[in-house]
Amino acid sequence: MKEKLKQKKGITLIALVITIIVLLILAGVSIAMLTGSNGILSQAQRVKTETENAAQNETAILDQYNQYLNNVTGGGTTGGVSEPATDENGLYTNNSTINGEITGSAMNPIIPAGFKPADANGVTWGDGNSSPTEENVNKGLVIEDESGNQFVWVPVDDINDMAQCSTAGGNCKLELQGNILKCATHDSEDIVGKLYATNSGENFGTVNTTYNANSGLREPSIVTSYDTQYYSNAGFNSLSDMEEGLKEEYKKMATSVAENHGFYVGRYELGLEGEKPVVKNASINTGVTTADTDNSNTSMWYGLYSKCKEFAPEESENSVVSSMIWGSQYDTMMNWMQGLGENVTSINSSKQNNSHVTGSDQDDIMRNIYDLYACHYEWTIEADSSSLGNYRVIRGSASNMNPNSSPSYRCSSFPNGTGSHYSSRITLYVK
Repeated sequence: MKEKLKQKKGITLIALVITIIVLLILAGVSIAMLTGSNGILSQAQRVKTETENAAQNETAILDQYNQYLNNVTGGGTTGGVSEPATDENGLYTNNSTINGEITGSAMNPIIPAGFKPADANGVTWGDGNSSPTEENVNKGLVIEDESGNQFVWVPVDDINDMAQCSTAGGNCKLELQGNILKCATHDSEDIVGKLYATNSGENFGTVNTTYNANSGLREPSIVTSYDTQYYSNAGFNSLSDMEEGLKEEYKKMATSVAENHGFYVGRYELGLEGEKPVVKNASINTGVTTADTDNSNTSMWYGLYSKCKEFAPEESENSVVSSMIWGSQYDTMMNWMQGLGENVTSINSSKQNNSHVTGSDQDDIMRNIYDLYACHYEWTIEADSSSLGNYRVIRGSASNMNPNSSPSYRCSSFPNGTGSHYSSRITLYVK
């Protein structure tokens, strides 16, 4: 009997050892299956990554498809545009038209987030159930932010009236391909300004369909005679950084104008509240002064340029980007006004603001935009070269200057100069 019990205990121990060995083998096999480059965990992670990438690619394809449909049907392409939503102050919390309908029309402008439609000088946006009337758009629709800065919508039916590719030649055909602005004629994405003059001093009207990066009227471009010394005053790290930066800025602006069929221009000349750039009537807003190149905060062309960008910098969360007005934008504004019957090429002393305070003369106003007849000469980003050197271009006229000039007049001047007669104007484009 005892012998039998011993035999049973021995069998039990052997079975236990075998079981442990089998479990260890199974554990090793399981660990091997779970880990390693071909393990279950690695394969699961690989599948997860591939799934996420596929989802991102699908989203990108859908975005491109929607972009294509918008371009074909005339829809807007601002991205994130939806039914208008406002905060307690009436400011839009998303990019939207007044009635929430994206028609791709210059007659139904985008109101950027952070702004609200502002009826001004008898020009109204309507009741919000339909797009503004064409009559009111052509009188100059105004938007306003929470600080009271005001901008006027400049409609642009066709981007080809304002820009071209650097190959130029008069037969460019810019069009949106997805979210890329490209010249179909020359297969080029190098976008430049189409200017309405061939020489500095020429009043306005002759379209310049040529482009030379180093001579004549042009934009975007550096002017080496001065930019070499002062690029840092404009916020750039080097001369080459400035050259590439201006090209990129122009392309982004032109793309937005093509997508949204217009841009916003400051209702008033650039102003300052302390060191803060503003667009307000300096004659009725305490603490606001009109910026000029005599001011240490806006010294020279470079200081004005930098301050205009500071209003709504690209890297901020703002729904818009701000800039000193481009020459082609100024020409587009003049074209729009001239087409509506404004005489932009003649001097009209009865309408000139004979002070250096923007907004102080109610007669110096065209399409709800003040001080185009006088107040200050307005610096643009347009460049010019002549036998005398490389310059930037100023537009319009300045108070108490002799001889006076018309709103559309362009003149080249050295950008490192200072003086109380020189200011600028901010423009905005929707991101």
